[in-house]
Amino acid sequence: MINELYQLSVALSKMDIVGDKWHREYKSIPNIKANAPCVRIVFLENKVARLDSVNADLGQKLRKYGNNQGTFPAMNLAPLYRITDAERAQKILKLLKADSNQIDIQQIKGWCDCSNWGVKFSKKYKNSMRQIPAKLEQMLQGEATYEPVLRLIRAARPFVEPEALHAELERVAFDALERRDDIVLALQILFYIGKEEKSPEDDYGNLSVIFDCDELEDNDVSSATEKFTRGFNRALLAADAIEKGKAEANEQDAFGFMFAPLEEPMPTVKLAGGFEVSLRTMFKGQPCQSRYGRFENATYPIAPEVRADIQGALTWLSGANMKNKTWVSTDKNEVLFAYPSHLPENLPSFTALFKATDKGEQRSRFESEAEAFSEYLTKTKTVDPENYPDNIQIFVLHKLDKARTKVIYTRCAAADDIVRNSAEWQKASKNLPGFSIRSPWTPFPLEVADILNRIWKQDGTKATDKFKPVPAYHGMELLFGVPKPVLEKDLHFMIERSANMALYAGGSVKRFNAANVFIPKLQDALVMIGMILYWLGSRKENYMNEYPYLLGQILKVSDSLHELYCDKVRDGQIPTQLVGSSLYVAASEMPAQTLAQLANRMIPYITWAKANRDKKLEKRHDEEIEYFGPSAGYLLYVYEQIADALIPVLKDKQRFNDYEKAQMFIGYLAAFPKKEKAN
Repeated sequence: MINELYQLSVALSKMDIVGDKWHREYKSIPNIKANAPCVRIVFLENKVARLDSVNADLGQKLRKYGNNQGTFPAMNLAPLYRITDAERAQKILKLLKADSNQIDIQQIKGWCDCSNWGVKFSKKYKNSMRQIPAKLEQMLQGEATYEPVLRLIRAARPFVEPEALHAELERVAFDALERRDDIVLALQILFYIGKEEKSPEDDYGNLSVIFDCDELEDNDVSSATEKFTRGFNRALLAADAIEKGKAEANEQDAFGFMFAPLEEPMPTVKLAGGFEVSLRTMFKGQPCQSRYGRFENATYPIAPEVRADIQGALTWLSGANMKNKTWVSTDKNEVLFAYPSHLPENLPSFTALFKATDKGEQRSRFESEAEAFSEYLTKTKTVDPENYPDNIQIFVLHKLDKARTKVIYTRCAAADDIVRNSAEWQKASKNLPGFSIRSPWTPFPLEVADILNRIWKQDGTKATDKFKPVPAYHGMELLFGVPKPVLEKDLHFMIERSANMALYAGGSVKRFNAANVFIPKLQDALVMIGMILYWLGSRKENYMNEYPYLLGQILKVSDSLHELYCDKVRDGQIPTQLVGSSLYVAASEMPAQTLAQLANRMIPYITWAKANRDKKLEKRHDEEIEYFGPSAGYLLYVYEQIADALIPVLKDKQRFNDYEKAQMFIGYLAAFPKKEKAN
């Protein structure tokens, strides 16, 4: 990722685009939610003047300086009191949900009997209120001075001891309860509902806060503003530059820049996609480093100014304003990035080709996005050849756990190759016969994993959403080509997981209402199977004339004849499984025997159809379904046509393989061949 981001930083520099560069120890505050607020604590003359909630959007712009041992001016406190009694906990939860004015202040005061600020918490608190401010006062001198921070440090000094702030927060919280003013926030400050089985020293929860003071507000530079945050960051970067300038630059980094060796972690960036990443992490305990005698930063040295540049590049690339242009979320804690080797002034979307986006009432279509991308390249080559992108860099970041983020997919693709592969992708998606349901859509590459991971029950519902063995980026691999064994594995996945779809659909798919939520998922499965067959060399013009497909078709028409027979002869008493669907699984395992069994079972229905050629399913309105079925004569014609086509391709096949099962699945759901018109 570092090499790609360095190239991006060079391109940004040429365009005079400057990404935000943040001091490596000046990090974002936690995301603000209804059940996880950030409380602004305003100091005035040795007192807490007031408390209020920080807006969630503003919280995205606020930061705190420090490390895991302590931070300032924002930090993680803990609610004042710990509750483990189940009855009290229930009452507090009820008050938090209701925000009712009907509260018993004396009862709530009676619950404040177990302080949540233990020894372990107090140690971290003192680091935040003593060590970190002392370090800042030493750093922010001379050219690096930032007076608002120094004023805030002075305002917070009376609260260096945790007992002092604890008492003030309790006083102000109960004042708010007395006034019936922001009851929820007051209760969130007062109480943490702990786990009885855990030690109070370890189980005290979090309460995100940011310190402020009236003096800063009066000067229009409150700590809870973007103005303060950026001013503080400039001062930190200036202090860092002064410190690093004292060291002798005697080593060359990976990009040829001279710098003074340093041992500090690489900068981090909080992605608009929802998580924070470090540009690179190495641990000296990893055995691979000892082989060459170079550890951590020394394994791939990066100069401080280059670190700042690539941090700025990733900040620019992952900004909220670049969503659906240079990045999209692909899964929980996973983001795909795509950007060109040359940056035009008006940057189009480089992700629209990979994932569908909502466009008003309708989502985007792959075909239109592929056409738009091709037109953009053609126009750029003609009008602005200097900015024609030779390649598009693509990579996917996945957050493994709280501390680690990994690049799990990367590709540098030539722009022209993307156009060619997109055209081939569309051809693959058309590798299907016609269907009585609406024509399937071409999936976007980042939709493929969802299709492959779906497991269906026989009632037409998904078995689970949790089992996802196929990664979200797998569609990107398919777009650019994968070896045959990978395609065969994907085909096996689809056949194994789609069998129940066929059983549910049965011979009645043609009667499903178009709004049925099952239909789009069924279409997805059909398209995916058709695409995999295409890449494996099995084209529809060939497989539609082969044994497995025709067997699927004759099962389908058998269902229709059976359904029509039951409707007319058995007063509409249609069984759960029709003759074809009941034999579907057996057909894939023992095709020859099943075909013989089918022929015997169809004798009464065919005999009836020959005598009642004009009979057909009437239009009906049950369960919001409207259907006017084909006549018995037409179904009989189709049955005979398929049977005639089957005779020359019959094989003594013991069992179908995945290719053949896929063809049978398509044949079972495809529309019947059209009746030839008489001359």
